[in-house]
Amino acid sequence: MASLGESSYKLAKEAKRTADLLVSPYNDDLVQSISREIRMLHTKAETILRSMRDNQDVAMDNDERKSQLAQLVLHHTAIKHNKRVLFAYHRQRTDKLKELSWDVGRQGEYQREIKSALGPQEHRFLEQYGEMVATYKQSFLEIDLGGNGGVGLVPPKDLFIEVRVLKDIGEIHTEYGVLNLIKGNQYYVRRADVESLIRAGYLKHVS
Repeated sequence: MASLGESSYKLAKEAKRTADLLVSPYNDDLVQSISREIRMLHTKAETILRSMRDNQDVAMDNDERKSQLAQLVLHHTAIKHNKRVLFAYHRQRTDKLKELSWDVGRQGEYQREIKSALGPQEHRFLEQYGEMVATYKQSFLEIDLGGNGGVGLVPPKDLFIEVRVLKDIGEIHTEYGVLNLIKGNQYYVRRADVESLIRAGYLKHVS
């Protein structure tokens, strides 16, 4: 049997270790172990409180009463700690799913990998939150809000970039004149003039 707080320690350590991953597999075993420990501690605390109430009119040894109070404090502290670990673990995962909904999108190439790592309730959350994001983006089609290859709301570092033409496009008109984009050629262009062509797969940004 795991010692008091061992499961929450393992879960907190795992959350820190996997914080930079796309999304780590949901550890249902540790979550359930911590939940059982919380229920067990709560039951013990209730038993002690009931005993103290039933015997409040009975003379009790001072050391015994101090022992009961100490146990109550221990159980309360352990319950609070376990709950904080569970809240932090699920908050980290929820924030990651929100981030993925904006940056990867519902049809991204990592969807299978993401869904295979989710817990039962997380599947429902991702689906519903993804629907909200998709609906919101539909109201701003003229603005790139990120996801599925979009640049998003992060401001570009460079105004001009080098691109390689992946498909013949022909002539396009820019602020600096006409560009004839031929497959295989590379050009140094203003980012704003070609962002839509990059997203459409006609050009590739050469870093």
